[in-house]
Amino acid sequence: MELPEDKRAAILEAIYGGPPRKIEAIKLVREATGCGLKEAKEFVEKLGAELYAKEPAKFTAVPTGKSGCVGVVMLVAVIFGVAAIVVKMSV
Repeated sequence: MELPEDKRAAILEAIYGGPPRKIEAIKLVREATGCGLKEAKEFVEKLGAELYAKEPAKFTAVPTGKSGCVGVVMLVAVIFGVAAIVVKMSV
């Protein structure tokens, strides 16, 4: 798939932004080429993998300020772990 030169820099910048900016990259590809969602997603994923293999240092993941489900699960696990230790020590 050929990207118009005037849009290429913005698309690459979004791809280098990592997963938080993947949707932005897909939108930019769709706008620039007129392709469908599936084709744009596959293109961004393939290009991202190729670029990462060549220059992993260019990739940055911008913190979103959200911990997500994994953060919540970890917090609950720590709380239950501490509670189990306290209960076991008091017995």
